[in-house]
Amino acid sequence: MAKHGFTLVIVVFALAVHFANAQTVRVQVDASTVLRSLHPLFYGVNTARWDESLFPGPTDEMLLTCDRDAIAKLKASGVRLLKYPGGNDADHYTWNSPNNDASEMDTDEYLMLCRETGAEPFITVNFNESPELAAEWVRYCKDVRGFPVKYWEVGDEQWGSWAKGHSTPEDYAKKYITFVKAMKAVDPTIKVATNVALGGWSPSLGSKSEGWTARVMKAAGEYVDMLTITFYPQQWGKENDDTLLASVKTYRELFLRLRQEIERVAGKEKANSVLYINVGYNSVNHSGGPQTLQVVNALWAADMIGTMAEIGTNLGVYWAVHNYYPPRNGDFGFLSSEGSNTPRYNYYVFPMFADHFGKAVIASTSSDNSIAVHAGKSGKALSIFLINRDKNAGREVDVSLKKFVPQPKAHVWILDEKRRYERLPDLSNASEKFSFNVPPYSLIAIECIAQDSVIPPLNVAPLAIATASTFSTIGAHFQPASALDGKLYTKWNSAAWTKSNGEEQQWFQLTWPTQQQYSSVRIVWGDTYATQFYLEVSDEGTQWRPIKEITDGKGGTVEYSFPITSSTCLRMNGKRGSKGISAYSIREIEVYNK
Repeated sequence: MAKHGFTLVIVVFALAVHFANAQTVRVQVDASTVLRSLHPLFYGVNTARWDESLFPGPTDEMLLTCDRDAIAKLKASGVRLLKYPGGNDADHYTWNSPNNDASEMDTDEYLMLCRETGAEPFITVNFNESPELAAEWVRYCKDVRGFPVKYWEVGDEQWGSWAKGHSTPEDYAKKYITFVKAMKAVDPTIKVATNVALGGWSPSLGSKSEGWTARVMKAAGEYVDMLTITFYPQQWGKENDDTLLASVKTYRELFLRLRQEIERVAGKEKANSVLYINVGYNSVNHSGGPQTLQVVNALWAADMIGTMAEIGTNLGVYWAVHNYYPPRNGDFGFLSSEGSNTPRYNYYVFPMFADHFGKAVIASTSSDNSIAVHAGKSGKALSIFLINRDKNAGREVDVSLKKFVPQPKAHVWILDEKRRYERLPDLSNASEKFSFNVPPYSLIAIECIAQDSVIPPLNVAPLAIATASTFSTIGAHFQPASALDGKLYTKWNSAAWTKSNGEEQQWFQLTWPTQQQYSSVRIVWGDTYATQFYLEVSDEGTQWRPIKEITDGKGGTVEYSFPITSSTCLRMNGKRGSKGISAYSIREIEVYNK
């Protein structure tokens, strides 16, 4: 991002209903009206102690047996908070029991997961165990493991009749206070949450809320740092796409009603000081079915994220990293559970928002219910997220920007049934008023840059697929993709021991899904390097033309410039490499647009 730049992001969603004779949709974005700033930990996800796939071995072997692929994908998702040990199960789990299964994820492994992904930990303590045991958990994380946990919750959905330990709100509040006192005696800096019913509503509870929220806040309000809620809008077995997409409006109404209730019972100052956290949301309340694997679930999640950001839900914690449900062939997890960690549609929503939405939420409106819009900004970048809720038809959207003049070129990304967070060709006609066609059942992110910004070159290499003539099988990180992962300690190495003198030909290739424009290539060579090579381009990967010839390569970090070039393929075609086990090695390759 430019040092003095300004970005605006707009997101649009479409409903799964057919709108006959639909007119052009008018979207307005007011860059001067900032609704609120996003909490740094806004993007969260649940992980569970019973997720044996993450750390299948005993604790002392966690570095040997951990699922590195899942950890890398979790880190890449942009999620900043991990909640543990998992939903209603938290009230059945004793964290330090010697009878716990070694194949499950214990506290040490969970904290390691947080450390490796850069996520903040958030733990729910067992309401049915003693406050002293919860306090010992706080002490263990802080003093024994040296990883203080700031965010804690006492019990999960104790307002529900299904919860182990369910009691009256007053009895819960009395016991909750003993937990808070014991835990804060160990670490006064922690924040402790109580979980309340969202407006007294859930598919299971209906309107039978017992006035839980108000009664708990009256009895224990001064001890409440955070209010946690959950939202699973559909009863399992009764899923419907239109119902799901319409439920975001229900969440908005229920959350605002909750906010008013807290202010009425505890006062405005308290209502403003607590953190509001949605600690569990997905499309259905139990036994996920096929809908959880469909793109509609991702569109709903995106609309939920945008809506939570707008109305003041400080943190949103999606359910979950892994959670397959075989009887109904559904999967709550955003990564598949069978070992491949295949990202589901809902996975891609998180990096789209984390990468492009920005740090501040700004006002936006749509003239048609078929298109949902959410907008954010950071510096001089403004983003618009559009969601098309119509499964059958695209929508022509006329975008009007207030108090923001963009440069003509704007970046665009899409998530739909066939494209999962894929970059589309740049807009060339962005202005204070411009039009865009949003495909059926899709999420679009448009990122505009202010007209007075100086835009730094964009590295388009990570958008490509990397291949090579060969790669070394001696190590696990020598494949072509290692030259695009942003890590200098991984690298592509050509096949080992092919020739002792390095006089061999090898190539390394980048292939983009759409044509790219660029004018320079930066290569961070490894221990070995090309001494003679061509940079070549192609549109189909068979007919190549050279754009740069290097005859005296010396390795190190080198940038090669050339006239602006357009292609879908670019390769380093090595004619001679240096001496070593592998004749060619690239730690990172970067390709910059004009």
